[in-house]
Amino acid sequence: MNKHLVFVYGTLRKGESNAHYLNEAKCVEDNCLIEGTLYDTKWGYPALLQTKGKISVVGELYEVTDKELKQLDELEDYDENGTNNLYERILAKIQTPNGEREVIVYVMNEAKEHFTPIQENDWVSYQKNNK
Repeated sequence: MNKHLVFVYGTLRKGESNAHYLNEAKCVEDNCLIEGTLYDTKWGYPALLQTKGKISVVGELYEVTDKELKQLDELEDYDENGTNNLYERILAKIQTPNGEREVIVYVMNEAKEHFTPIQENDWVSYQKNNK
């Protein structure tokens, strides 16, 4: 059985609405960072866009099985051969408390007109501050 490292930054984080998808997965690191810009989609979940030179987006790193990765693909509306995916699944470098790692992350290619940038680049903090 293959294991995959996945960086999560939104509703899959601990205490968030889709965290149950990772109940069986191993949390490898908290307080990880990836370069990019985080947006509130106004659909109940955030979108990460890869941008250089922006402040780092906060997230968690999980080790998942092939089965769990497939479930995440379905949640993120990602099809490996799809041309109309909501999110793309890419390999990217993140910073962990124990150094740099290359991991899987789900990103959007472009921000929609109604997306709002999340200044603190932390979905959990943003949710708490905007209730």
